[in-house]
Order: sequence, then structure tokens, then C-alpha cells
Amino acid sequence: MQLQGQANLASGDERQRMAITQALTNAMGDEDIHQTLTWPWDRLAVSCVPNSAFHDVHHSSAVLLSQMIRQPDFLNIRAEQFIPEHASFHVDQEGRLYYVRENIRSFGRPGDVAEQATNHFFARVDITSHITDVAEFKQNLALLAKMAGLTGGFISSNDRIAVGQWLRFHNLPLPSDEESTKALIDLLNFAVMPDLPDTGNYWALLDAPEDSPFELTKSKRAIIRDITTQLTGNEMPLAEYFGAALVLENAGSDKQPQSLEYRLQRLISDARLLDETGQNYIDALGWFTDESGPKASKQFIEQLLIAAMLLDLDPEVDTANTTLAGFNLYSSAQVQRRPCDVRNDLEAHLIQRFKLDKLIAPLVAELALAGMAPEYLVRELPPSLKVGTPGWVILCQAVGLAESIVPGCSRRLTYEHLLGFSPISGLTPQLNDLHAMAGIDPVVTWALMNGLVQRDADGNLSLETINKGIKAYNEHVQTLSTALNAINKPIPRRKALALKELTSNVPACDPHERLVKQRGSGGGGASKVSVLDLYMSDQLHTQDWGRIRGRDIYQEFPRLKQLYPVADLYETAVHDHYNDLISGLSTTIRYVFSQMEKSDKRFIEHGRLAIYRVEAYKQHFSVGSIPEATRERTGRYGVIICAEYQGTLVRCFELFPLRSECRSTPELREKVGQYLFTYAQDGTRGNFVKDNGLLDTPLDLDAYFENVAPRSDTKSSVFVRKIGEFDSASHPTFSNKPMAYFNAERIKAISDLIAEQHPFLAESELADMGRDSTEQELAAQKFDVIFNSLLNLIIPFKECIEGLSSGVPARQRGAIASCVMDAALVAFVFASVPAQVGKAVGKSASLATKLLSASRIGTRTVVSLLNPLDGIPTLLTGGVKLMGRGAIKLAGHTAAAAHIVRAQLYRLTGAHSYNLLRALDHTGAAARIRMSLDTVAHARALFKSDGLETAEHVLKHLQANDAKLLKNVPQTELQHLFEGSLTDLARQSDTAQSLKKVLDSDVVDSLIRQQAQKFSLDNLQQFKDHTTLPELFNDLLEVEYKNLTAMNQHQKTLLASDLGKAPYSGFLDDVSFNPDHLTDNTDRATAWILKASSSRNEVDNIRTLLREFSGNGKSLTDPAVYKELHRRLVPEATDALRSPTAQARYPSNVSGAAMLEKHLAALDSAHEHFGKQMLGAFLGYHSFVDGNGRTARAIYAITELRANRFNALPLPVENALSGLG
Repeated sequence: MQLQGQANLASGDERQRMAITQALTNAMGDEDIHQTLTWPWDRLAVSCVPNSAFHDVHHSSAVLLSQMIRQPDFLNIRAEQFIPEHASFHVDQEGRLYYVRENIRSFGRPGDVAEQATNHFFARVDITSHITDVAEFKQNLALLAKMAGLTGGFISSNDRIAVGQWLRFHNLPLPSDEESTKALIDLLNFAVMPDLPDTGNYWALLDAPEDSPFELTKSKRAIIRDITTQLTGNEMPLAEYFGAALVLENAGSDKQPQSLEYRLQRLISDARLLDETGQNYIDALGWFTDESGPKASKQFIEQLLIAAMLLDLDPEVDTANTTLAGFNLYSSAQVQRRPCDVRNDLEAHLIQRFKLDKLIAPLVAELALAGMAPEYLVRELPPSLKVGTPGWVILCQAVGLAESIVPGCSRRLTYEHLLGFSPISGLTPQLNDLHAMAGIDPVVTWALMNGLVQRDADGNLSLETINKGIKAYNEHVQTLSTALNAINKPIPRRKALALKELTSNVPACDPHERLVKQRGSGGGGASKVSVLDLYMSDQLHTQDWGRIRGRDIYQEFPRLKQLYPVADLYETAVHDHYNDLISGLSTTIRYVFSQMEKSDKRFIEHGRLAIYRVEAYKQHFSVGSIPEATRERTGRYGVIICAEYQGTLVRCFELFPLRSECRSTPELREKVGQYLFTYAQDGTRGNFVKDNGLLDTPLDLDAYFENVAPRSDTKSSVFVRKIGEFDSASHPTFSNKPMAYFNAERIKAISDLIAEQHPFLAESELADMGRDSTEQELAAQKFDVIFNSLLNLIIPFKECIEGLSSGVPARQRGAIASCVMDAALVAFVFASVPAQVGKAVGKSASLATKLLSASRIGTRTVVSLLNPLDGIPTLLTGGVKLMGRGAIKLAGHTAAAAHIVRAQLYRLTGAHSYNLLRALDHTGAAARIRMSLDTVAHARALFKSDGLETAEHVLKHLQANDAKLLKNVPQTELQHLFEGSLTDLARQSDTAQSLKKVLDSDVVDSLIRQQAQKFSLDNLQQFKDHTTLPELFNDLLEVEYKNLTAMNQHQKTLLASDLGKAPYSGFLDDVSFNPDHLTDNTDRATAWILKASSSRNEVDNIRTLLREFSGNGKSLTDPAVYKELHRRLVPEATDALRSPTAQARYPSNVSGAAMLEKHLAALDSAHEHFGKQMLGAFLGYHSFVDGNGRTARAIYAITELRANRFNALPLPVENALSGLG
């Protein structure tokens, strides 16, 4: 999950994802899509990127379709139907064939017309009826239709595919509106998984599930601690023991600067490299004792040693704990602290309690937090983010979601990235499940930290208490969201209100019909005015206006005379909006107060207060008179609060509500506060002054007038005027309880007063902004005057200056109403929305609201988590344990969801750094026993159903994807059962029996087993019918049988042919492959191989091999010999399966290898054309995944060199010999 620009662009999947994202983004900006095409994802075209997951599945079918459309019969049909030469073709999953045109539409991007974007659209014409009479075409269409089911609905004859089919291929929902399209773009932008160090998840062993053979039970933890004691003699912590060399390296004055990441990896590697340390633990635990079984990997040993280091400090260490060795990460004392400060305190605690070296303590803290509280490790946290706030809840939920997909990944992610990833959780059911499960702990922890709920005397949490905490959080979030929405809501527009009223009461009337003045004065000649404008200007009801000809409009629409006055509608709407705005502003101020330092809170809560607005100060000079100062405009965006506490202490605060900032400095008290009181003769402070002029104060006027961040090095002269006053209060103190403080009546009263007496926008100004003056009204009063007065108000908001200064009145009027509220958005500190995420997802306040709303917990989630049948309520006991994380650890269905999401995101992005094969196998004993049974017995035991009798029954059960049926089943076990069912059905097929007549049974079984592993449960569930995938599997086997029998026949024909005659005769002229005029036969052979091969390097390697094998006399038909030659020619080759494919005439590498071995046994190395026979066999059977051409040509060259000659073969001869031409 990393940002688009950070991913590995060499990945085909990554480049494909970026192409899809760009196409979606372009589509979003094309108004034609919204108006006419209605989200045409199956028509929106994009290029298919080679080496992507989609390309790998689609390519062979695309080649089959392209071969079909080049056949003579099809070319005749194409000519008869006048199908253009440049047309491409598609086959859908219903077996329909289309010829396709691609249309291009260019448009200017919104906000930058000069920048052009382009969309490409498919236009399909169904031509199926014209080809169904051709039997071969009909058969091909049936096969292509099945393959289209795997590729999202279509097969294309070229490299152009539909966006919709790519989305279906990746099991992503097709967007249906603008909002869901933006959400999908966010998913694609933020879905890339991060790279993890070789160690992987530090807590892989400490967080092992209950049924894992590696679960660290109480007894195993005791064993680990015993070994630790033997190593350290209880003289130092194990981490200190392992880090001795690291500490020593950094002890001198010339030590080199090193990152924490480097030091941590050094600590882990040093621990592993100590003699037999890891093995001591493994032997004592009784793991990996089978001599013939798997051995502990480097990664496993490192994870075991990490566990040992942490268990040495705290034998109860666990992901569900909030306390490490007596330090509570989530006590009430941590509320509203910066996470970096909490972490520093943890490190100091480790140093003080365990005498850890100050170099080692941060490393141990990193290891501990990675499992217990990975949110503390997230990179680039904003300074404003505090522990125990709703913003922290949102972060913890995002971290929980990311960690449930890839454990250990959040320490590699930025805050920005996590917030970008979190809102996309609703796009797939599995992501939604994971987000719901990850959401409960942070909310309940928030309620506990803020003192809204408490554990009982035994440290337990009841269901009632949990629901109470969740209810408190949801209500608090609703309050904040309401405030955000009130400030973010578009202002009322008079024209929109009038249009709605007009069309709802007189729907048949055209609001834009233009009428002329027929009675009264002021008609302006024959000027025409629309019905809507007349209604807005309160003239429609007068009946002075009418049509030039035709029926009287008032007779046709008599209700036009009785419409509710627009002025009254608008006044009510503005008033309601303004009240909501003031309420939202008050909530903002309450929140800002609740986030202040405790000592500052006491002054606001209990002190005697006066609140002042700031007014600009300007001196005027006139000749011969005394200079005087005048008040200018008022600063809309801030107030000064002067507080006297306990009759003696004074503090002054600057409050900027729209910046969520309230600050106090000693200088402010000295230079401002002392001038806000009256004083008795003895110097005793009296009442607050009503107003005063202050010179050279430490106030930044730009902050008050332009809503910018206040600067500390600026001085200004100002007038201050009191807008409110509060007496001191003696109620109980809430300053150490942020939520109680937020909800306190006094804090609400103070906030209400400031919002009401000093709003950043007056109700009359709000009304002017949305007035939408008609042309008549603008003619009556100069628009420039209105515009300029409003411009003075909104000039601090820089977002929309382009529109306002365009010089186009229509654009200016629209900009006024749309931009003012955009600029006044409140990005509350609780959300701390990063700019990049704001750009990707939408406006900051809108995103903040979405994040807050998504963080709320529903009742159903709690019920599903606390299902007594799962035995989960036991997790609610135990001091300071978290309750949700333990539940996630036990919930098999959630683990399965994580597996599905992880696989989906990897295939989506092409990021494979988290190697699932190297991840620790936690499969429990029960699952292992079930997996040892045959397929049907396995399914019966798993699903507890004796009605399952065949592999087809099992597939039907799996295809149903019943959440209850598959709950708590490990994903590895489900995949094993799925592969077994598919394999059993394939083995029973007629095609498999036919293959066994050509190949040995074990070869056929191996082919079927490896091919089954290429499919997943996702593939099975892509089809409506559970029989479709087995049928597709059988089609692949039929292709294999067809290719294999055809190649066997070709090789028999080759052996019986005179290879000295055409088409097998002829040699290649040296000019075409030997430009350097080499004369040595080995050099010439090397040059020929390199020219014919796709590999243009390794000249020395090939030359060396040719000389070695041409001189060693080894039999080239011996499998050990030619496999060694291939291995050394193509060292990067793998043993993976190359599946059967209809696009080529050779078989799979499994069948090809078996048949090649049989065929070579019958060859005579003394035959004069032995080299040609060998080349034809190696090319034709294609027995390797890669490097078949190089190996075939090398073997031919060796036979020639053994005969003291070298005659290069041209490509037509190679094709004739191989049968692949």
C-alpha cells in the first residue's frame, strides 16, 4: 500500500493499474460520459500491458481469436459484411462475436482547458449470426466464451481491452456514479503493498494463532526464558546481550551516524549470527526435529530471537496488551499527548527499569510497538495529531486494517497513505469485514482513556460497558461531523430555490421562456425577461408581463400568480443555514478548547474571562492638528481571550476557530493582558475594559484578517472591543478529562457567545453571496459595487481567485457562491487530513467527515465480534488487554478475508514483496489431519455433511461461497480442498484418459495437479455455475491432447523424411549472422545462436559450453546431459508450469519433457541428420519453460562441431523441422 509514484514501475501489473487509473480519471472529467454514456466501463478502452496478471490470462485466448479471424472462411465473411480492415474483434462470455471500432474523444481538463485529455470508446457490432454455420468457428467461440468468463467478460483480438472487464477480473465493483468512481481511483492509488525487510513481520511467532504448532503457550514461553537465562546469566537483558557489538561500535568519538532502521536490522542479524543461539531455542522447544523435514529458515530464527528479546522483558507480552513491562501505552495519562512523547517515555522506562543502553532502548521499543501498538510507528505523523482523540482512532483503525492484510506493514507506511487507504474499505466485502473488525479496539480504548467507561474491579469489560463506550464515541463523532457539514455545506442559492419552487408547483411551465412587458412602466422597450427571473424579482405575480403571441401564460398556468415569494423562501433558507453555520462554529471552538494544555484549560474553565474582537488601527495626520487614530475593519478570524484565575494569575489567549488553534504566550500577557483591566489606585485589578487602543502588541494582524498562521515575530497596533464577559466559576474541574471538558456547560456557553458575537461571516453577507441577481437587478445597481464589496470579504481565500478575477460576470457570480464556503472549510485537528489525500479523495472537510463517519462502530459489528458461540467473551477479561485484536486473531473468517484481500491487492498491483510462500505455516493439527484425507472425506469432515459423495459436490459447496459454511476455515485448507476437487474431476475426464494413452499416468497426474494450482477459489466463484471452471480445465486438457498428438505425428513424419531435401535443406549465409567474419566454427556457431535467440548477451558462456560439450563426448539424448546444458545456458529459468495453450502448436512443458525423453531414446546419434532431428524435437516438444530455442540450437551446433563443421540453419528450415511454422 504505497502511493502511485512510489511503486515499482517495472511491474506489468503496476503499469496496467496506472493505465486503468488514468482512464478512470479522464472519464471523470468528460461531461459527455455523465450526459450520454452513463458510466460506460465496458466501452471505455485501454491498452493491455504485457506481463500483467490480466495479460497472462487473456493473451492465449487473444491469439486464438486473432488466428480465427485470419482464416480464409472468416476473411470471406468479413468481405461480405464490409467490415473495415482496421476493425478489431471481441467475444463475450455468451459466445457472441463483435467487430469493434474505437472512437476517440478529446476534451479540455476542468480548470485547464489548454490541457487536453483523451478517452477511447469501443463501438461493438454483433456479427455472430454470420459465422455460426462454420463448425470450427462455433467450437472456437464456445471455448473463447468460457475464457471470457475468466477475463471479465470479453476476449479481444488485439491489445485493447475494456476498463470494466479489468475491474471484474480483479473482483472490483464497477462504479455507478461520480462518488464511487472517485473511491475506486483512491483504491487503485493507495493499494500497493510496501516492501518489508527480510525479517518480515517481527511478531509472526508472538502472534501465532491458537492452533499453530508454533503458538507460544505459557510453557513454551517459560522454555524460551530459561534459555535466555542460560545465555545472559540474568546479568543483562537479552537485547543488551545481542547488541553488545553495536553498542561498542558507537562508543567512540568517531562513531558514524546510523538510522534506527539500520541499527535494528543489525541487532537482529547479530543475534542470529551468534553461535548456535537460535538453534538452542529451537532444540529446547522441540521444533524441526524431523531430519528429513523442513528446516528453520533465517527469517524464522530471527522472529524467534525477537520473541525471546521481548519475552525477556515481559513474559506476558502480547498483541492484545497495552502494557509492556509496567508501561501502559494507553493509560488516561497519555490522552492528548503527542505519540512521539509517549514513545520517548517508553524508551526512558526501559532504560530506567532494565538498565538498557540508550542505543538499544529505541530498538526494543520499535520491536515491541510493532506488535502492540504499530500506530506509534507510522511515518510522518502530523504534529497536531494527539493520542486519545478521534483523529487517533481513525489512524488506529487504518493501521488495524493494513496490519490485518499484511502484518508488520504499517511501520513502512506514511500517515498520508494510511488515511488514503482507509476510506476504500467499503469497496469489497472482505475489506469491509476487516475494517469493521479493526475498528472496535480503537473506539473502546478511546472511551477508556477519556474516562467515559471503566473496567470492573477485576479488570473486565462487560458487553454493556463496551456498547456504552461505542455509543459515546458515535455521538461525539456525530457532533463533530454535524459541525463539519454545517461549515462545509454549500450556501443557499436564490436562483436554485426559485427554480425548485417554480418547477414543483408549475411543472409544465418552461422557467426559461422569455416574456415582454405589456403593462405598467419600466418595460425597457421590447426587452425580454425569463419567467424565472421575473419570479426572482417579484414581478411574476403582477401579470404585467406576457407572451408576444399565443395563449396567455396566466390562463395556461394560473398558479403562477400564487407562487410563494422568493424573497421569503430565500430569507428562511439563509437564516437556517446561518444558524447551522454558527452552531458548527461553536462546536469547532469547543473542540479547540478541549485540546488545550491542562493548565490553560483551567483558566478558561474557572477564570474570570473577557473576550475581545480585534480591529485595525490606523493613525491619521492633518496639518496643524493633533494626530489621532481611527478604527478600520474588524478581524473576522480571531479573538483575544483574557482570563484571570484565582484572582491573581492572568493569561491571554489568541483563538482562531477556523485554524483550530488557541495559543498563549507570556509576551501576550505582558503586552496585551495588562491593558485589558481597569486598575484601582493601589494597582489592584478591577473590571475588564470595554475597549482600548494597544500599540506594538505581539499580534499578527494577517492571522485575524486573512486566516493565515499567526507569526510570532510580528508586532501590530490594534483596537480591541469587548464582545462578552464571564464571571469565575467554581464547579468541579474537567481539565483532565477532554470529553467532559468538551461537553461542559460553561465551555459551551463561551463557545456559543464567540460564534454568535464574532462569526467570520454575517448573515447579510451570506445572503448577498447567494442572491444570484437577475440581469434586471444588475442593471438597476452596478454589479461591480456588489462584487468588489464581496471580493474584500473573500480575498483571504486564495482558492478561487482565478474565477473571481476572470472578468466574466457569470463566472464571477458563480465563483463567489462556490468558493467562499470551500475556503472556509474546517480541517479539524482531529482529522489532520493530509493535502495529498485531500486531493485524491476530495475536499478536506468532506474527507474529514467521511473518515469520522467511517470510524463509527455499528451494533452488528459488536454482536458478530462477541458471538458467545465462538468463545470470544473470554477476551474481555484480563486487566488492560484490548478486546478486538484478540478476536481478530481467533476469527478464521477474518483471516480468510485477509488472505483474499492480500491476494487481490498483490495481483492488482504486481507487488509481490510479501512472499506468501515464505510466510510461517501456522496450519493447525486438525486442519493438517483433514488435509491428509482424500477430497470427499476431507470435505465431509470439514463441512460435517455425509451428503457429499463426489468431487463435483465439493466444488458446488465451495462455489456457493457461504460465509457461515466457510467461517473459521483457514484459506490454505480451502485452497487445498478446491485444488483436490478440481484435480479429481480432471483425472476422471475422458480427455485425461486419452492423454494417458500417450503419456505415463504419473505425468498426466502431475500436469493436472500443477494446472489446478494455477486456479483459485476466486476463479471458481467468477462463474454462475460450478461446472464452468471444470469444463474450462477440460478444454485446456483437450488443447494439450491435440497439440501433443499433432507433435508426435510430426516427429514420426520427420524421422521418416529425407532431411537433406526441401523443405529441410539449405543453409544460412554467414553474412546474415556473422558480420565480423569469424572463421572459427565455435565462434560462428555462437554468433548464430545469439542472432537467433532473444538473449543478446552471454557470448563467453555460450562459446565455453559449445567447446565443452562438443569435446566431452556425452550423449546428447541423455536427459541428465541436456538438462545440465539447459541449466547452464538459461540459469534464470524456473520449474513452473507453462500451461497448455491453443495459441501454439507445442504442448505444455510437463508433457513436452516426458515425450521428448521418450522420443530421443529412439534416435540414432550416428544418423547423418541427427543434429536436425534433435533441433526439431527440442523446438517441437518445448520441454522447458524458457530457453527452448537456445538449447535446441546449442545441441544442433554441438552435433555439427563434433563433425568438425558448422552449417547454420535458416528460420524456414527450423520451422519445418519443429512443425511450428
